[in-house]
Amino acid sequence: MRNKVIFVLLLCLVTLHALAQKVDVDELLKQATYQTNIKQNYPNAIVLAKRALAISPDYTDVRLLLAKLYKLTNQPERARAEYNRILEKSPTHTDALAGVKSIDNNEQEQKIANLKNRLTITYNPTFFEKDGKKAWNLISTSYAREEKFGSIIGRINYLDRAYASGYQFEVEAYPKHKKAYSYLNFAYSNAAVFQKYKASYSYIKSFPKGWEGELGIRYQYNTNSLFSYGGAVGKYFQNYWVNLKAFVTPSEGKIAQSYTLTSRYYFNTADDYVTAIIGTGVSPDDRTRNSNFSERLEANAFRLSLGYQKLIWSRNTIAILGTYNRQEYIVGKKENEYDFAVSFQHRF
Repeated sequence: MRNKVIFVLLLCLVTLHALAQKVDVDELLKQATYQTNIKQNYPNAIVLAKRALAISPDYTDVRLLLAKLYKLTNQPERARAEYNRILEKSPTHTDALAGVKSIDNNEQEQKIANLKNRLTITYNPTFFEKDGKKAWNLISTSYAREEKFGSIIGRINYLDRAYASGYQFEVEAYPKHKKAYSYLNFAYSNAAVFQKYKASYSYIKSFPKGWEGELGIRYQYNTNSLFSYGGAVGKYFQNYWVNLKAFVTPSEGKIAQSYTLTSRYYFNTADDYVTAIIGTGVSPDDRTRNSNFSERLEANAFRLSLGYQKLIWSRNTIAILGTYNRQEYIVGKKENEYDFAVSFQHRF
């Protein structure tokens, strides 16, 4: 009888100790999660997570949190080791598999980001519904260089239209600021198919929770000067990016307006995505129709684009974009225009 009592007491003590450990580990997980998500004190959260794992090494939620913390503190190999420990016991664990894949993708993106040079070629024909109207052919070649201050791009455009053809020369830059960057562009052409001068500036700033804003001005000159004033608001959430941009262009006592809504869904990397674009009016940022911007300025237009970009062979991207444009060419008369753009970029 005495031995049975002792055995029961020992069993109770072991059970109470295990329950106490469980309570301690849950409390440590709660504190570590608070330090991660609310306080964003990652070093303190790592200490708490390690303390919890010292008590309960097989507590998967804690190990997942520790792996996340290693990723947040730029320690990908330590994060990978934590995910692998989970996979040793549960080879099909969804979160752990996704974590390893995320690390692999980030490493690939980092390798790509370290490549400083980009060479891009784009071919963009435009077809018209009207019988006998010759297609336009736009070919662009650009070279970009990444530097600490930002990126700088040189571009040559060749456009063949029904009545003439010619070249346009562009210089573009994206200087970086604190939590922001600028966009600058200057273009020159002595060909009748392009504006003679074109200049652009935008200031783009990032805000908390994935928001971004843009303010900009565009200038074009051919036979007269045109100024366009624009703004945009964008939002990143999960794998999506959505951006709404508007421009107003005063001309001959009237104000022309254009609106463009762009959305993207990203896959494995920032270079892998599908995009959908819908817009009205003619935008000064529309390269395809910029050659006769002043002619289209006050005409009604509706456009819809669908595109896909894919990273291939580690350092190359290929992109396609199809556009339908319903364009007014004289008051009350409209025609359909169809674009198909394909581009190839090589990084080195």
